[in-house]
Amino acid sequence: MSAATPARRGLADLPLGWATEGEVARLAGILGGGDARAAAHAAFHALPTESNLLFTGYVDLRSAELQESTLLTPPATIGELPASDLPDGAAALIHISARGVATHLGAEARAAGLTVEPLAGETPLAGAEGDRMTALIGAYWGSGIQITLARGVIAAPIVIKVESPAQGEALLTRIAVTLGENTSATISEEVIGSSAVSNTRTGATAGALLATTSEVTLGKGARLRLASIQELPEDVVYLPVRRHDFGANAELQIAAAQIGARLVRGRIDHQLTGNGSKVRQVEVLFAGGEQLHDLTTYSLHAGEKTVGDLLAKGIFAGKARGFVKGVTTIPRSGRGTNSYLGEFGMLLSKTARSVAIPSLWIDQPDCERAAHGSSVGPIDQNQIFYLRTRGLTEAEARRTIVMGYLEPVVAALPLEEEADRLREVLATKLDSAFAAQSAAAASAA
Repeated sequence: MSAATPARRGLADLPLGWATEGEVARLAGILGGGDARAAAHAAFHALPTESNLLFTGYVDLRSAELQESTLLTPPATIGELPASDLPDGAAALIHISARGVATHLGAEARAAGLTVEPLAGETPLAGAEGDRMTALIGAYWGSGIQITLARGVIAAPIVIKVESPAQGEALLTRIAVTLGENTSATISEEVIGSSAVSNTRTGATAGALLATTSEVTLGKGARLRLASIQELPEDVVYLPVRRHDFGANAELQIAAAQIGARLVRGRIDHQLTGNGSKVRQVEVLFAGGEQLHDLTTYSLHAGEKTVGDLLAKGIFAGKARGFVKGVTTIPRSGRGTNSYLGEFGMLLSKTARSVAIPSLWIDQPDCERAAHGSSVGPIDQNQIFYLRTRGLTEAEARRTIVMGYLEPVVAALPLEEEADRLREVLATKLDSAFAAQSAAAASAA
């Protein structure tokens, strides 16, 4: 008799050998938070991977091969980095990896009273009761920090580097940020991995898991600029969860780039409960090969005269897929809301796929603006023709169009050096995508 056929993986299945009550008890014994972890554990096993009925057709976790992975529990103490590690022009450096957390605070950060401490185990993770990926982190996180700026202004960026674990390992980490009333800061986040030890071939399944939170609380009148560039190897599963809670007149500018990882499933929640609070978000996705980027942004305009300006742009080459989704909710309390949600995709090959689904739920007729827009398609041939009449080759024209399409996101990064580096990363990936297309066309001929 032949061996039994392995069970077929469902699109939304995420088998994890360590997602057990015993692991919850072990983590609670080390880090605390037993009740919150137990509730999140129950939610993870009870909730569907996608609870929004608008989006249930756009889930695919099959490339995540994490059943035999090992859940890491790095040291809870925070180490000290040498001053030489602090990037030029930065106020502070925070490094998070499988080895633990280490920091170095520069003179400006120390003078402003910036603190970086281990996250208390009892700290609740909002949203874990209703979102499965948030519940996953809430139950099994093994590393966490609390960054606090109670008063004052830090002009230079706080650099946070998050390093992925090795193949066969899972790292779940929480990053909580609290800004007091009328404070101001800039955070530059780099999500990286060591390609030297990773299997980055196109089409590889992913055997490493990096799941992170960014839990931002903005006090009255606080200002935060947040930039994030994700350049993980293409054999990593990346599950980012971001939640931003706004006090009155608080403002957030966020620019995010998703470039690497085999599978990205991310969620952003903007809780605009403070009157006059504002968020401006720009996000870029660039997926090639067989990468899948699945990102959803939820915005709740519960306060009066809140502003939300959200723009996402994706580039998809090879057999890549992109699911870009958003929901803006304006309840009865959201009088005077000004909201825009735009989601756009550009396809560089006939085998790439993308969907853009912006949604509005409005229960308040007195809005200044409640708009949305979306489109998905190939490069406009008229634009190519125009640039060729100006002396560019077809390859140069295509490259110019794509880089110009992404520039609004790149230009929003708070550091010019960071923006230049992202331009280089995008240009390199674009050239690789065009080269792969040319090679495929040549072999087909």
